[in-house]
Amino acid sequence: MTDVLAAIRTVLLADADVVALCETRVWAAEMPKVEAESMPRPCVVIVYAGGFERMATDPTIRPRVDVYNYGETFHRAGAVDRATYGALKALRRQTVGEALIHGVALAGGPIMLRDSDAGWPVMVRSMSVAADERSVS
Repeated sequence: MTDVLAAIRTVLLADADVVALCETRVWAAEMPKVEAESMPRPCVVIVYAGGFERMATDPTIRPRVDVYNYGETFHRAGAVDRATYGALKALRRQTVGEALIHGVALAGGPIMLRDSDAGWPVMVRSMSVAADERSVS
């Protein structure tokens, strides 16, 4: 199946606004443990959120992902959130690595939270990603 998290990470790392805020601190699945020593600071973590839509005869999948946008303050986390949201809502039918992404739709958020372990400010958005389940080569 298509690696949707890696594709979304690639899209965000190619966006000038996201890179201006986060540099290369955009991760799929989880934040590296070594990064915790430098937190809180602007970064993004994309994870599967549960929920999945697919018609039996259609190769298009629609997994939900949560985009965790961190910052030193909620204001800064909000700036990261706006940058990631802008990059993803502009995505239209694009091959990203081995994935064909048709588009990304807002599924919920933003939600202001504090990281459950360390208390860092984070803004979370849920997105629905339309992608082809077949890898593109």
